[in-house]
Amino acid sequence: MLNKLKQVNKQNVLKYFIILGITTLFCQNFLQMHYSSDTYVLYDLGYMQYPTQYFLLDGRLISTIVCYLAGMVNIPIPAYIIGMDIIGIIFIATAIYIISKIIQDIIEPQKNILKLMILASSFILILNQFTLEYLLFPESAVMCLGVLLNVIAVKLMITKPRYRYIKIFFVLLGAVFCYQGVLNMFPVLAILIYIVKQIVDKREYKIKEKEFFTEMIKLAIIVIVVLAICMVAIQVGTKLLNSNQDRMMHLVDMEAVALRGETVTEYLDELWNKTMHMLPDNINTIVLIISFITMFVLKTKKEIIMQYILFIIVSFIICIVPMFIFNTGICGRVNEPLTMLWGASLIILLAQSTIVNKEKTTKFIYSFIIISFIINNIFIMQNITEHIASNRVEENMGKTIKYAIERYEQQTGNTITKFAYCYDQNPQQYAVGIKPIGSLTERKLACSWSISEAINFYCDRKLDKVRISTQVYSEKMIYKDYKEFSEEQLVFDGDTLYMLVY
Repeated sequence: MLNKLKQVNKQNVLKYFIILGITTLFCQNFLQMHYSSDTYVLYDLGYMQYPTQYFLLDGRLISTIVCYLAGMVNIPIPAYIIGMDIIGIIFIATAIYIISKIIQDIIEPQKNILKLMILASSFILILNQFTLEYLLFPESAVMCLGVLLNVIAVKLMITKPRYRYIKIFFVLLGAVFCYQGVLNMFPVLAILIYIVKQIVDKREYKIKEKEFFTEMIKLAIIVIVVLAICMVAIQVGTKLLNSNQDRMMHLVDMEAVALRGETVTEYLDELWNKTMHMLPDNINTIVLIISFITMFVLKTKKEIIMQYILFIIVSFIICIVPMFIFNTGICGRVNEPLTMLWGASLIILLAQSTIVNKEKTTKFIYSFIIISFIINNIFIMQNITEHIASNRVEENMGKTIKYAIERYEQQTGNTITKFAYCYDQNPQQYAVGIKPIGSLTERKLACSWSISEAINFYCDRKLDKVRISTQVYSEKMIYKDYKEFSEEQLVFDGDTLYMLVY
């Protein structure tokens, strides 16, 4: 008996390190110095001011503590960025390991091929394209901890320890204080696990259905309470810091609601149909169509199909409702349930295939999973590489601006101490030749919240931010439109650098 336990433990340790190795391989390009817009702000404000001005106002208490600690220890920012990504990758790998173990314990696969398919599907479920944004920012480890805490909450839901609802509450509270947006993973994971349980459970359906809805109501109450506590923390933080920040949408009448509805529809097209250009267009819809057809071929019970439809609807609602409440844009990290549907669908098909003896269909599902795994991970590596390429473009632009400043100072004897900017007629969010994949490749020297900080970083200065001169704008910038960076966009006047952002 003891020998068997040792063998199981060795297998689990080996499985975990294989998952960690594969995750590290796919995300290896994050393990070098890289820059998000927030990275430049961190450089500009420092470890102590950065969380005070941003994290505390968003109720992200754990990120605040970690950043303060890094400042106290005086960790070099490059070491902090890379170190946080290393820890983040470990958290993501751990989440994949735990969720695959949960599903494996429910399905109880006898064949190694089925175990392998469960693992591959778990990768797609947790490490999808939108997860990449959790590894992008300086606080990556904390955001990835939030992902792991969601999975741990699901494990508590399944293992049913003593005081499990209290434990789930505190675990989810930890997740929401890591990053609010990550909490939307929990309902998706919870419903998915219960659908898988119902597929393999041989009890009468009415009993299973009652258990399902009772459990979902209890968990929904916990999630709502956790969100309410987080909102209170945000309000308290805003008042204590005397901030006027307001990220809420104020829909005063039906016209405003209708206008927001049009915007949300555009967002959904970008997020669902185009996947923010991180995957081939309409691949999510294709996955769902294939999944429905396969479920019918497997003669899946209509009750399970209805729950699957409900699961899809809930995943969309989780993403849509916040768009009407908060002033959010097209953002992958807060809409992860949309990309989780791919991996979730594969897991449901796997569970259904274990109770139906259809060898050809099972082989098709295995092929579907393998192809999905390959596609997902090829694009993960491509998209991270594109992020690094966008950093290189930004770096070249920054060096050019620094050289232009130094040349001007040598020629005139003036010292540049001020900076102002404005946008041209059609400003571009992405550089020419760079894939438009949201925060991963957005031009940091074009984002209003990071332009000045990025200029300070590349020019190694602390320039005072001033308003654009009306005379300079009307004489040298008005009606101009650029498609790429040119030194013509830089205007020097006395001690001030003016920049026209293309």
